[in-house]
Amino acid sequence: MKFFPIILFLVLSFTFSSCHYLSTINEDPVPTFTAIKGIKYTEVRRSFQNGLSFNEQGFQLEPEWNIYFNADDSVRIFSPEKQQYMTYRIFHSHKALFQFAREWFRVKHVSKDSILLQVMALESRVVNEDQSTIYMKLYSDDYIKNVLKMEATKLKAPSREDTLFIKYRAIQANSNLDSAFAARNPVVLNSRSKITRVEKIKPGLDPYLGHVNRSEEYLYPEYRINIDKAYQDFQYSFSVVVDHNGRMHFKDFLVAVEPEFLETKTKVAKGIIDIYLRNTLDIKPGNTLGFPHSSLINLHVIGIK
Repeated sequence: MKFFPIILFLVLSFTFSSCHYLSTINEDPVPTFTAIKGIKYTEVRRSFQNGLSFNEQGFQLEPEWNIYFNADDSVRIFSPEKQQYMTYRIFHSHKALFQFAREWFRVKHVSKDSILLQVMALESRVVNEDQSTIYMKLYSDDYIKNVLKMEATKLKAPSREDTLFIKYRAIQANSNLDSAFAARNPVVLNSRSKITRVEKIKPGLDPYLGHVNRSEEYLYPEYRINIDKAYQDFQYSFSVVVDHNGRMHFKDFLVAVEPEFLETKTKVAKGIIDIYLRNTLDIKPGNTLGFPHSSLINLHVIGIK
């Protein structure tokens, strides 16, 4: 079942954080779902504490759950792959917190019309409040259909605030390559020469999830480029920033290079970009919510003489 692990975003959002606020678990009453038993809910919004569904690195939180509680100790979540609801046990060992589907939650609101959950980050039996910053809003299917009279897809769409934030980030990234961020629609590379072949590498199976992590494809876009009739045999793996005009800029090597060879190899990599890639590829820059912007991609370039 393809559910993105909600806590995984912490690796992206708090890479530069040096301290955490830890709190002990409170003694609020154990949440109960008896009053909403059997009511089907659709997740319509998943956002950070600031209300946005995007973070600075371009990672997007997406609402994807359809659930209903069939008891206080179990919940059913719809699996798009299996086209059926799957049952998950609910654990209440942390008083006001409860766990299912490998995540910890705190109930912020529950009614027959809506549910608001806070996704909690725990270290042993201690809550990390600094990292418990994701919120999930769900509306009952009846409320969506008969009160809001809207399609769920419209409710799930990025907000105006999301759009303004991405527009601002795109301006930053296009003014300074160091501000580049992951494009929700990644860079597209197409060969316009017989000597060059391009393959977008699909992310591998995530051992924790048991399936391919969908966010990997846009957070870390990876391409294999084969060049025939090169001046010599070579193989280089490096990252480039593709700016909003579709121009490549060398960033860094993906494998460690000895300091004494760094300058020479960097010149060679930049030469490969200038001589081969820019002249044999059509490069479409990445974009998010329709805004083209600078973004980082990884390349594995193989030249055959």
